[in-house]
Amino acid sequence: MAELFKNKLVFNIAETASTNDYFSKLPGDTPEGSVVYTLNQTQGRGLGLNRWESEPNKNLTFSILLRPRFLKAFEQFYLLKVIAIAVADFISIYTDKVSIKWPNDIYVSEKKIAGILIENSIDRDFIKQSVVGIGVNINQKLFYSDAPDPVSLTQVTHQEYDIEQCLQTVLDGIEKQYSLLVARDFKSIDSKYMSLLFRFNVLAKYFAKGKIFTGTIVAVEPTGELIIVDNEGTTRHFLFKEVSFMV
Repeated sequence: MAELFKNKLVFNIAETASTNDYFSKLPGDTPEGSVVYTLNQTQGRGLGLNRWESEPNKNLTFSILLRPRFLKAFEQFYLLKVIAIAVADFISIYTDKVSIKWPNDIYVSEKKIAGILIENSIDRDFIKQSVVGIGVNINQKLFYSDAPDPVSLTQVTHQEYDIEQCLQTVLDGIEKQYSLLVARDFKSIDSKYMSLLFRFNVLAKYFAKGKIFTGTIVAVEPTGELIIVDNEGTTRHFLFKEVSFMV
């Protein structure tokens, strides 16, 4: 197991509504790197009101407690970047055409295979604590919710996987990427993130302020803003939920 998680607490819960929410039940001195893991998450959450569908005993649903107190509040998107890179790298072990769809989803081709939800506590200008929730579709073969275009590893590869082994592999990947964050190697993080970014430098359709427009993703600001140059040459900046990707 990765050093960040070595000798830390792993709470293997038979069932819980949300692994992120479960951390609120734990003592305040719970060690950094502790993991809440379940095979049956009944009310997994995404950004805003989004929900994460997960068939019991089929998928990887877990949360990690981190204390990146070296990160300033305006740098918090870098934590999302390293987690997204680690999850994308994990998926890439088994299949190709893996990308990070801004801001917090992992895609295989045009379908969503994983999601990330990070909830930060801020103390003055720095991050005090982060609960990092991750859901990866592993062995689920059918999806019933109205979530757009979900897919699982087993649907892509026609194989089944050991969920706990998948957890260990993802944790090792997070350790590797988090070490770059600790070292403040933002250049390496940015380079890898942009190489994985969904539709980067690709002309595509988007929806914002009630209108569909065509544009090209050219950058993601350190604060997390998505930068798109539209077909009229205007550079447009978007925060979370301000723009939608069109098929």
